[in-house]
Amino acid sequence: MVSLAQLRKLKPSEFEEAADGWHKVSSAAGDAKDRVDNEIVATLQRDLKGDVLDAALGRLRRLSRNFQYTQVESGLIRTALNGLASELRSAQRKLHDALADAEAEKFTVKPDGSVHWVSQRVHMPFHPEQIASADSPRVLLHSDPQQAKAQACADRIAAALEDANEADSRYSRTLDRLKADNDLNVTNADWVDAQGDMSALRKSAGTYLRGDDIPKGKSPVENGRWWKGLSADEKSDYASLFPASIGALDGIPSEVRDEANRAVFAEKRAEYKIRLDAMPPEPWPKWVSTGGPYASQVCSDEWQEWNRKYRFEEVDAADKGMDAIQKRLDAAGTDGLPEAYLLGFSPEGSGRAIIANGNPDTADHTAVYVPGTSSNLSGIDGDIRRMTDLWRTTEAMAGGQSVSTVTWLGYDAPQKLGYATQRHYADDGAPAFNGFVDGLKASHESGTGGHLTAIGHSYGTTLIGSAARQGELHADDVVFGGSPGVEVGRALDLDVPQGHVWNQEADGDPVPDLGRWGHGGTQWKIGGGVGVIPSDDLFGANQMSTDTTGHSDYWKYGKHPTESLQNQAAVTLGQYEEVKRAR
Repeated sequence: MVSLAQLRKLKPSEFEEAADGWHKVSSAAGDAKDRVDNEIVATLQRDLKGDVLDAALGRLRRLSRNFQYTQVESGLIRTALNGLASELRSAQRKLHDALADAEAEKFTVKPDGSVHWVSQRVHMPFHPEQIASADSPRVLLHSDPQQAKAQACADRIAAALEDANEADSRYSRTLDRLKADNDLNVTNADWVDAQGDMSALRKSAGTYLRGDDIPKGKSPVENGRWWKGLSADEKSDYASLFPASIGALDGIPSEVRDEANRAVFAEKRAEYKIRLDAMPPEPWPKWVSTGGPYASQVCSDEWQEWNRKYRFEEVDAADKGMDAIQKRLDAAGTDGLPEAYLLGFSPEGSGRAIIANGNPDTADHTAVYVPGTSSNLSGIDGDIRRMTDLWRTTEAMAGGQSVSTVTWLGYDAPQKLGYATQRHYADDGAPAFNGFVDGLKASHESGTGGHLTAIGHSYGTTLIGSAARQGELHADDVVFGGSPGVEVGRALDLDVPQGHVWNQEADGDPVPDLGRWGHGGTQWKIGGGVGVIPSDDLFGANQMSTDTTGHSDYWKYGKHPTESLQNQAAVTLGQYEEVKRAR
């Protein structure tokens, strides 16, 4: 219970100083985690092999997980203390203003908050002193105007004390939650509990920080301006309290988005692991025969009911995707790979994941890759690998310049071939792609945005085409691989500098010709111009040579990068003279 005397003498700055201390703990834990992941692990993988390496890596991964948990929970404590200080300072300001007005009227304020005054008009020889308190009856002595003033002061004092006590109670409950088990093992249950801690603090800190204040529907430039306008404490507290919103905000620094998304990722991954572990055993057999002359295998009714109830396929698919992302995060510093940046993440639906190799905010050259039909979180491993292979190829050709390659699964791709003829998947996802590209340009430390290439595969090329058709696609180059069409009939109709549209079509790739009647563009020329795709001479793209076959090997690496991959790397680096053209 906060008394008048306590609120009067309170020093909110002491809570802020404590918050600064927790900020140092959080930052130190984050730095320690990065050192373990990016330096120590990489050194051990270079120098050790076999069981010794596996045992060491297991311990280090656990240590890294502990540091990250400390970082996240300490950040929540810091935010809670800053929020408490802010609300107590506001209550204290109300109290001081009321006390100052009481003093100006020569009223006496007692320790219980009541206001006393001596009536100058009402003659009460035995009790000349009058009293006003928050619970006083509202009966005015009309002959004494001081009574209304005293009552108003008493009410304001009571309101200030009520605000202080309410904030004290709210934050006390939340801070009581922020306790970890006294051991060295951060479990999945601990991470799920951290998710609950975050939710509880959002409710407690509603008047300090509000999720509604985070920009929504704004341009990346506006998002970046909002972020830059925050104080250092506000930036840290927003990232701690609303990591999913901050992690998804185009236009703010990639390092900030990465840290926020990693917190979300750790909590969601733990949640899904627990959900899988809690499911009862899978019914057996899963497959049963329908019998008859056209016998086939179908899922049993029991398995389907079990799957509907526990959403096994959805949870298992997301879990596999998160394992693949964790594998890439863990690979930072090994085999020459740079640090990974998690620039977007959600396990909901078919999933979202945006993973960068190297920091795009500092890279001289950045390539953003959009996968196609059937892309989802469960299959993200292959898309991540394509961009790590492009990074290796490009880095070897870069001549000392820095490179970042990004896997962008930021849209709902058609999940079945039958849906791939529909344009709405591309049209619905294109604005998000435009926003992401604009965000990279806005957050780039050079101020000029660096050189950026958009790369699409299959239906991903259709999305890039839609992005260029619907709005301004601020890419310096565009590369298409196995394109079924990009919704326009000419390279000139894409919002890309003239001469900077590049295309690859491998031998034996059936998708371009099959897709042209769904996604090809038109030129409305006599004798043709309908269903035009980037592989057609009429389209006007630069045709690059390929030494791969089929629809899925444009990023094949093997022991050495293919010509297909080297051509993409040359475009990514702006080394156009190195591109080998199709004959």
